[in-house]
Amino acid sequence: MATLEKIRSKSALLLIIVGAGLLAFIIGDFFTSGRTLFGTGTTIAKVDGNKIDIQEFQRRVQEASQQAQAQNQRMDNAVLQQQVLNSMIAEKLFENEINDLSLTVTDQELTEMMVGKNSQYVDRMVQQQLGVPDAKTAHDMAFNPTKYGMQQAQAQQLQAYWLDLEKSVERMILQQKFQNLFAGTLVANELDAKALYDDNASTSHVVYAKQDYSTLKDEDFEASESDINALYNDEKARYAIDEPSRLANYIAVSIVPSEADILAGQKKVEDALVALNSNAEMQGLADMPEFVVDRRKISQTDLDKQARLKSAVDSLSVGKAVLVSKTGNDYLLAKLLGKEMEVADVKIDFLAVQGSKSQVDSLVGLLNSGVSLDSVASSPLVAQSQKDMEISLLDANYAPMKELIADRATGVYFTPDTLAEGGRIFRVNERKAPVAVYDLASVTFTTEPSNATVNDLDAALRKYVEENKTAKDFVEHAQEAGYTTFPATVTASSPMIGNLNDSHNAVAWVMDAKKGQVSPVFGDIQTGRFLAVALDDIYDGGYVPVRDKQVHAILASRAINNKKAAKLIADYEGKAKDIAGYAQLMKTSVDTTTVNFGQYMIPGLGMNESVVMGKIANAQKGALVGPLQGNNAVIVMQVTEIDNAGRPFDLDENTIRYNQQRGAARMINTLDRILIGNKKVTNNINAFYK
Repeated sequence: MATLEKIRSKSALLLIIVGAGLLAFIIGDFFTSGRTLFGTGTTIAKVDGNKIDIQEFQRRVQEASQQAQAQNQRMDNAVLQQQVLNSMIAEKLFENEINDLSLTVTDQELTEMMVGKNSQYVDRMVQQQLGVPDAKTAHDMAFNPTKYGMQQAQAQQLQAYWLDLEKSVERMILQQKFQNLFAGTLVANELDAKALYDDNASTSHVVYAKQDYSTLKDEDFEASESDINALYNDEKARYAIDEPSRLANYIAVSIVPSEADILAGQKKVEDALVALNSNAEMQGLADMPEFVVDRRKISQTDLDKQARLKSAVDSLSVGKAVLVSKTGNDYLLAKLLGKEMEVADVKIDFLAVQGSKSQVDSLVGLLNSGVSLDSVASSPLVAQSQKDMEISLLDANYAPMKELIADRATGVYFTPDTLAEGGRIFRVNERKAPVAVYDLASVTFTTEPSNATVNDLDAALRKYVEENKTAKDFVEHAQEAGYTTFPATVTASSPMIGNLNDSHNAVAWVMDAKKGQVSPVFGDIQTGRFLAVALDDIYDGGYVPVRDKQVHAILASRAINNKKAAKLIADYEGKAKDIAGYAQLMKTSVDTTTVNFGQYMIPGLGMNESVVMGKIANAQKGALVGPLQGNNAVIVMQVTEIDNAGRPFDLDENTIRYNQQRGAARMINTLDRILIGNKKVTNNINAFYK
């Protein structure tokens, strides 16, 4: 009782302690996960109020990863994740449009696309993915598994595959319907088609002289802040940003061998050659695991296709080794272990057969009695057949085949199998003449950075980061320390810094950092680099501000060019009567070009010279035009000839061209961005993946 009384007397204190503990747990979880309490929860992205759940996202990422692996693609995981998320965002936008338009797919439309008269696309897909003849067979296997002797677990997997396929096909049909509606909103009328025809119908031949702005020194002209701000305000829309951005500068140090490592690698190769030439077979490399051996037989014909290897082998006697090549830090050595004349290539007929042993023997008998392979291949017992298949007996994959056909007479079908059920049927059609065959060991070696080199690179960058703790110092002192900084704009949707694979941890740091901070060192031997980042600026508004270093530098250069142009025009205007005279004043030569108004670049003058093209369009033949300001030079020009030798105007032809170049077909490539419009998209991927 005394104990209970003591507890009761301290109950207020206990509540405070327990409450504080719970609060600490909640706050701790909040700050460690960033996704609880008032955080993002299970929402990895939000599209105009519609949520994308983390579990569905992870399922889709796993599917995409498995597909990439099946295709032997190596992809940065952060890039894959962002691609999947972008796809899911686009799907949400598309679903909104479909719902607003009340577009649907009927059962009949879906059936025709899956197993009916329009099933060619799905047929090809299931053939590639499942190896079955068509979609109808795949559906039958999924929902009538006993007919095919399938286990229930296999049937369930196939059913799930089919249902997912139905969803994908339904989405594809809806997309096609939407695109057809979309295409109908952007069609050419007769004026559009005629304007496109006119742009491409005539070609102006032009002679010109120009003086590039680079011929004048930048330091002789001043770009004031008012000049820069005026240019910025005129073209502010050019600097619009889709989501809050952060300007970072980074140093990337590649982990590569040092000079000492390279010399040590060269010594290892020299020692390996001595060991190979002093010992039988490949015994000399027994204690050298860095050297990778690939022993194989190669025919003279295949050797002739590899010039370096052939040259090396031609110089070798059996039992000797030589260095074939060195590319960067990669070495290739070769040792000739034997040489003899062999049959390297044969042609065979092949059938894979179902059924009993007696049925297989019966088919062999039919073939040897003169019945054609094509006729026998049509039997339901034959699962697969191939005629005149070329086989290289030197290919390790066909080693079992070599033993099977070694002593067989040509032109006679046989089965090597004695199984009670199923088997194979072969016939040797042709044995090629024996050729020289080399028993060759190719040995590869790569000089890798030593542990000391890796540690030195890591320590040096860590020391630099420690001594330069502000973004300003990080950039200003880099060159002096032997580093180069690179700018990078980072958003929540950035899977990497710059184009560096496996750098998403640096992206996550940038998105959480404060302006002016410098990161720790990221990376290791697995990523192949060490990386440090400094956060220079944060842009929360809808435009990259004029203070941005890259924007400011671009505008300053343009402001200086404007002043150069003004000076050059004032210097030359009215000072000559023809192109040759202006060329003499400019200390340059006369050149020629052609201008077609459907093109984006004027040969010799550059891209996007809209002012110049406009002047040419309105110039009279033979009239002197300029001096006028171009993007990169002051130009004087004269139209000498106008060709109008194009085909006559055809409304249908130019309507099609318009739709391809300026209409729906052109716009469909940016449909995702069009659908986003001014909708709010929130990307929380960095809250889940640091």
